[in-house]
This record gives sequence, structure tokens and C-alpha cells, in this order.
Amino acid sequence: MDSLTTLSLHSRPDSFQTLMRLPKISPMTVRLLSMLARDCSVPELAALVEKDAPLSAGVLQLANSAVFARVQPIHSLQHAISMVGLGTIRKFALAVSISNLFSRFKAPATFSLNRFNAHSVATGVLTELLSAELPVESPEEAFLAGMLHDVGKLLIATNLPKKYDEILELNAVLQVPLLQCEREILKIDHAELSALAIERWDLAPAIRHAARFHHEPERASADEKVPRGRLGLSLVVHRADAFVNYCGLSVLPPALTPAEPPSLEFEGFSVPVDRVLTRFEKEWKDLGNLFH
Repeated sequence: MDSLTTLSLHSRPDSFQTLMRLPKISPMTVRLLSMLARDCSVPELAALVEKDAPLSAGVLQLANSAVFARVQPIHSLQHAISMVGLGTIRKFALAVSISNLFSRFKAPATFSLNRFNAHSVATGVLTELLSAELPVESPEEAFLAGMLHDVGKLLIATNLPKKYDEILELNAVLQVPLLQCEREILKIDHAELSALAIERWDLAPAIRHAARFHHEPERASADEKVPRGRLGLSLVVHRADAFVNYCGLSVLPPALTPAEPPSLEFEGFSVPVDRVLTRFEKEWKDLGNLFH
């Protein structure tokens, strides 16, 4: 983290304390995130997952759960991955890997880790599907960018639970965007905290930019330095995030659902929206039950 960022955080004690308590990502977890973010084989994934005991247990529990209606118990990771499906396990493992980093913290009753995971994974899935149809900068980072965009909310909830509840109370009273309430109470918002966490974890700049500007993609152009004719991930995550919220998969239960779904069109680019949404519906049908 550069000295300017550190100085800025020192002027915001709660935010500095929160970031300093950010769990470190081990080299093995970095390798796992890198592998899970791209296509990989069943043996490759099984060999890496088995080195993470909590994740191994989670994958086996998933494979033996009622969701997949297994009659015979599954004891092998390769068998589990083959039966459940590489794509489903890949996304489940990514969500669990991030959640496990915060397992020692206690979130307030107003925060649901299941809802957070569902929103994060759904946004990652839709971001990845859109990026496959568009000339996006760093498309290989699309799933992680979508999945990690709200990790700042998880940081606030697990490190500053009283402040998190204060933010929700202010939001309920003022009926203004959550970011505005976060800035009022913390002098920082969850998007900036997400970007700082991603930077501290030494993940790709494209993932950090997407998190930092996923609510304000119009401010991202100078920071992202996207070549002409391509789209920055921040705009794609912005659209995916809004659509996932519209579907009811928000971190907080939505107060009101808009009459019309948010647009998944991008000016100057052609997107087969029906095909993207058909694929999204199919993928989420397999994944959705994992986060209840």
C-alpha cells in the first residue's frame, strides 16, 4: 500500500483499523484463486482444494448434500467435483475461500453471509457471461471482479458491526444511497474499502478498479486506462450488480423492486442479452441452492 493511501487511512481511524485487520491471503490461497478464476481440469482443482482443509470439507459436504440427492456417500474430491460439476464447484470454492478468511470474525445479526455469498457469486457469474460477449479489458479477471466487488461490505460488517448497524439505520431514515451513509459514518465507502482490500491482497489491478468504481463507472476511465474499443470491467460489474440486485439477490433484502429490469446493453456494442440471461438462469439454477 502506498504512503498516500496509508496517510489518508490514518485520518479515518475506523477504516484504518478495519484494513489492518484484513485477513492475509496465503500463497496457496492466491494460487487457488488464480486457478479457480480460469478454466482448469478436475485433477488440477482436486489437487489444490485438498490442501485447504475447510474448503475440502465444504466441497465434500456439498457433494453429499440433499441439494444433489446422492444415495451413496462421496469421499473423494475428484469424485465430488466430477459429480457436482467443475463450473459449480469452481464458483462455490471461490465464495467459500473468501468467506473462510473472515470466519474468526462475528458479523451482526443484520448481515447474512449466505446473502453476501449469493450476491457475490451471482454478480461474478453475470459479469463473466457478459465479458464473454463483449470486448472487455482483462476478461480473464471477470468472475473475480464480480465476486469481490462488495468485499468492503463484508469488511465493515465483520470488523465494525456497530458501525454497520448505524449505517443501515441512517439509510432507513434518510432513504439515500448506502454509499452516502457509509461516507457519512466512516468517511469511506465499501467500494473504496473493497479496492484497498484487493490491492492489499495483491490481486490484479483490473479487479481493484472494478471494485473501486462499480457504483460510479463514469469515474473509472482515467484510472482503468482501457484501450479504445474496449470496455472496462467496472462498467460490466456495475451493470451485473444492478441486475443481480433486481433479481432479489442483494446483500440486503431489497426494499423496493424497480418495475423494469436494469439495462444490460452497452452503448456502441452489441450484446445478445437473451442468450446471456438464458445462460445466467441455467448457471444460477445449479448454484443458487448452495447459499441458503
